[in-house]
Amino acid sequence: MRLVYSSESRLVEVNRRAELARMIATAQRLNADNHVTGFLLATPGAFAQVLEGDAANVAETYGRIVVDPRHGNLRLLAREPIERRAFAGWSMGLSKQDQTNDFIFSLYGVTPEADLYAQPADTLLDLAGELAGRIR
Repeated sequence: MRLVYSSESRLVEVNRRAELARMIATAQRLNADNHVTGFLLATPGAFAQVLEGDAANVAETYGRIVVDPRHGNLRLLAREPIERRAFAGWSMGLSKQDQTNDFIFSLYGVTPEADLYAQPADTLLDLAGELAGRIR
């Protein structure tokens, strides 16, 4: 199963870096335990994430995200069966929009005026795949 969602970030800029590090560490541990893989995209104003794995485990993971106060106005963009995982090697990867990869984000339409939150699932999936390939 693959699930794609976007949400508005409720992180405060002063604690953003440390909070993202905590989010990723927790996600990597829980996802490894539950055989869930995926990739998180983060901008100052939003998150988008791809989750892959057994349907029950993906649903459980998404359930934790829904009640996480760091996320607001969640949008479930896609939930579909898949033949194979696109992010099999990632218990949870992360790419933040910053000076290093701002150009790549913009190629996929992610700008301050059209943040991750406004993008369709296929665009977010393509962007996550592009960035995951560059990190490896």
